[in-house]
Amino acid sequence: MKPNNISVGTMIAEIGYAGIPVVIKNAGLDYCIIDFEHGAFDYCELRELIFSARSVGLNAVVRLPDNNRKDIIRLLDMGADGLLLPMSETAEQVRAVVGYAKYPPVGKRGVSTMRAHTGYNPGNLAQYMLKSNERITVYAQIETAKGVANLSEIVAVDNLNGIFVGPNDLSADLNCMGDNAPVLAAMQVIAKTVKAANKKLGVITSNPILLAEAERLAFDTLCISSELAVLAAGYKSLRR
Repeated sequence: MKPNNISVGTMIAEIGYAGIPVVIKNAGLDYCIIDFEHGAFDYCELRELIFSARSVGLNAVVRLPDNNRKDIIRLLDMGADGLLLPMSETAEQVRAVVGYAKYPPVGKRGVSTMRAHTGYNPGNLAQYMLKSNERITVYAQIETAKGVANLSEIVAVDNLNGIFVGPNDLSADLNCMGDNAPVLAAMQVIAKTVKAANKKLGVITSNPILLAEAERLAFDTLCISSELAVLAAGYKSLRR
């Protein structure tokens, strides 16, 4: 059983069926990350997944392909609760996402309110924009040695809510695939820096060694596995 202070979610990697967020919510998880970086989703599939998640109270974070304004404003207008920027390496990259994600005066998000993000009923516009700025979360994913090196500047970005560690790409960048030691060392450095900045700290992995280290280091957010991996594991279990 997970400690009460740890938020546990999973990745929606490829299946665009709107029932998936409902299954995840019914399983007791806290959130999902919808993968628009590697996942082959079109905008209509993303809209259905996000709308479904919001309808059952499952927090829906979308992993972006990059920090492009076009995708950010569309995903937020679909109702996404948060955004995750992969391969975050500089404060400037992350600051761009925050700017497009927040309404003025905090950022420069475009205003279009008869959309899913308002439930098609925005009410008082000034109040809605204020509440939206408070609701929308932005995370940076640290997956390279450069990202680790620049972490102090990244976590200092105003209105950045937290950091996710991406161990797979970090392992590739450190040329240590199959060797957990360098990633464990990086996690310790990342944890110290992020905790000092008083921001959320998460990891995306199914590796039990890395998950155990994340709990030891008091990570507060775990993204474990994906709908595809869980489905594959379930089918494999039928032959045991």
